[in-house]
Amino acid sequence: MRQQASRYLVVSDAVYADGAGKPVRLVLNTRTSRVSTVGDQVARALRHGDCAALPAAVSDRLSNLKILVPEGRDELTDVLDEQRARARSTATLNYVLVPNGYCNLGCEYCGQVHVRGKTSANHRSAVRDRLLRAVNRPSTQEVRIGWFGDDPLMAYAIVRDLARQFVEAADAAGVRYRSRLTTDGALLTLRKLRVLYEECRVDSVCVTIDGIGDPRRQHDRVLAVLADVVRHADEFPKLGLTIRGTLDVADIDHVDTFIDAMVKAGLNHPMVEFDLRVVHAWSNDMSAPRVARQRFAAAEPRWLRRMHEVGMVTRTLIPAQLRGPICPAVTRSAEVISSSGAIFSCTEHPLVPEHEQGDVLELVEHADHDRQRPAGRYDDWHDRVNRGEQSCAGCVFLPVCGGSCPKHWGEGNPPCPSYKFNIQQRLELEASRTGLVPLLT
Repeated sequence: MRQQASRYLVVSDAVYADGAGKPVRLVLNTRTSRVSTVGDQVARALRHGDCAALPAAVSDRLSNLKILVPEGRDELTDVLDEQRARARSTATLNYVLVPNGYCNLGCEYCGQVHVRGKTSANHRSAVRDRLLRAVNRPSTQEVRIGWFGDDPLMAYAIVRDLARQFVEAADAAGVRYRSRLTTDGALLTLRKLRVLYEECRVDSVCVTIDGIGDPRRQHDRVLAVLADVVRHADEFPKLGLTIRGTLDVADIDHVDTFIDAMVKAGLNHPMVEFDLRVVHAWSNDMSAPRVARQRFAAAEPRWLRRMHEVGMVTRTLIPAQLRGPICPAVTRSAEVISSSGAIFSCTEHPLVPEHEQGDVLELVEHADHDRQRPAGRYDDWHDRVNRGEQSCAGCVFLPVCGGSCPKHWGEGNPPCPSYKFNIQQRLELEASRTGLVPLLT
């Protein structure tokens, strides 16, 4: 069978010397997220699609790595079918719960109007009943709960009450239970974390640190709490702790200071993963985020190198495979329930006034708990890509990105990840880590 180069390959521009001094290049296969080392001549053949003359032994190796695929193979359909299957699966249910309608920080870039709201007397029981019914469906194998929006720790008592009931029900039904909490850290304490971890079975905590370039922001207390967590790391053997630095234009020049502060606090520790992200538009001004994204992508490789040098654990250097749907918005087995009692498909909809009013799918108190949420605006996302309505159809990173954010595409604000623009620099870092020496060409 004749073979052709996969359409999902990124070949390094740089040439390196391997252990024997032979010229090689790196090849990233985005369908497998695997980086392979191949001879320079083989890499050139892959780049130019001239694979017919490759030796049989080489072709067999490249086929096993899925770098070569059968001639005429429709890989776009394969990728979209795989993503559809994950989106349609009912084995894993995802619920993003927004238990509080108020934020204690009110970051300028956020599109939300921060007001103290009230939930109805029946709201909490309706949320509980909906999730318990889902846990006990015969098809359910795993339930994932995300505590999100504003700061869920402002509703700590609600989180604790509901989580306890969810955990008990999952254990009784023999269903795997996972939970993630996103917080700005201002209300986090070691005592609360113990309760969240042991009683609420929160196994992933993301602490967002905003405004790193704003001298008015005081992050010392948050860093002190996180340093205390690290000192008690043996109490949280299964906890994933992420520190996410959220950057806008004003923060780009302060990342080195941020890195220094993390090291000084002792957070360059194996239990802590760092994730730098640029602010995106919240259905409002888009010019500043676009400028920030450009500068972010240009500077990110240097930051990644420095973070690695000081022992900070960073998110995957090479884009990782998608393990599930790209977001709740593309699958009926995921939904967002806000503190107002409304059910949404997109995590941003309850946080932005115009969407909070116009994109409600139904109210949790009136919902049929034996049925999945109603269809949302982006459930047909994969069909849109397949029809060529999105430029994602021709992108080499579709297998690992999946389109990133359908909402932002719909608003004319392409959400392409930074690795699309700095993948060559990332491959250079990968080569350095594996001991390859650049050749001057």
